Amino acid sequence: MKISYTSNRFLLFIIFTACLCLYFAIQKKNPDENEDILIIPSKFEIPTSKYTSVSSLILDKLPNEDDVIELFQVWKKEHGRVYKDLGEMVRKFEIFVSNLEYIVESNAKRESPHSSVVGLNNFADVSSTEFREKYMTLKTDAMDILNDDDNVEDVTCSNPPATLDWRANGAVTPVKDQGECGSCWAFSSVAAIEGIVQIKTGTFVSLSEQELLDCVKDGDCDGGFVPYALDWVQKHSGVASQADYPYTASKGVVCKASEIQTSANSNIDSQQAVLKSDRGLLCAVAKQPVIVGIYADSPSFQHYTGGIFRGEDCPLDPKNVTHGMLIVGYNSLNGEDYWIVKNSHATTWGIQGYMWIKRDYSKRYGVCGINAHATIPIKY
Repeated sequence: MKISYTSNRFLLFIIFTACLCLYFAIQKKNPDENEDILIIPSKFEIPTSKYTSVSSLILDKLPNEDDVIELFQVWKKEHGRVYKDLGEMVRKFEIFVSNLEYIVESNAKRESPHSSVVGLNNFADVSSTEFREKYMTLKTDAMDILNDDDNVEDVTCSNPPATLDWRANGAVTPVKDQGECGSCWAFSSVAAIEGIVQIKTGTFVSLSEQELLDCVKDGDCDGGFVPYALDWVQKHSGVASQADYPYTASKGVVCKASEIQTSANSNIDSQQAVLKSDRGLLCAVAKQPVIVGIYADSPSFQHYTGGIFRGEDCPLDPKNVTHGMLIVGYNSLNGEDYWIVKNSHATTWGIQGYMWIKRDYSKRYGVCGINAHATIPIKY
């Protein structure tokens, strides 16, 4: 079943938007004629009443045409979306409708109340192609070498806690936003360093992804390698704070590491790959937050808003991991074990920026390859 967007209300919506575009074009040419008139465009909005927010909706039934328009308007307002012209808005609306159809269809197939939920998060107007090209940029060639079975030390543990959340222990900084830059490799690396620094020294500080983006030779907004990022931090005896070296979502022309002071205690001594198994990953997470790579090039990941993610649409080949994240703990719900995983797509994605990923003991490499490329920074 498809949602049509040719209703009279949608046509009215387009006409109003066109009028607004024309109005702003005139105002741009005559900015000083009457400043008070700038408040008038708000009166052209089609009033909404059924939806006040879309962030908590579980959509499992196909809305009618008018409701689709209303959902789009509320979603735009909630996420602060402003399009450059009418053409872009129409194109984004078509993508929104297509994603909405997928969301409704997927939620209608949920097996239990705890199954993964998809919804209108911050990627609701992003096509799957655009999502793949902008955000699925983790490079794993170096990780394949680091995580070769001959180079992996078995991190053992005799009695790990039944549940664990490093956030409660003060070792996890607030969720960040990588923006329209494929820098997950930098965010996951920095997040792991923030964690081990707090655990070992008690220093809790947000560190700079931008310094890695600018200074790691083989890393940019088109992707990068976690081992290279950690190696750079080790060789340069730490990384700057986020406050001193703020994020810009683009690679700088020059590396400013020599100009900006390194944050106290942010150095690491080495890095270590984690044994490719659920037990190996569990033992590592019991000691500190752990960097992982997962296959995230799927609509179920893109539109995730809650529940336990089982990755039914992921390939079995662990080399297909495309995105770097950070495991910050583990728990269980109704007897189903899951990892608590921090993302870098702001708090408007997932569960306030986090994801629950099933611990699937039947798969050697876990759900979406989560066991295959785990790495930790070492600090003595």
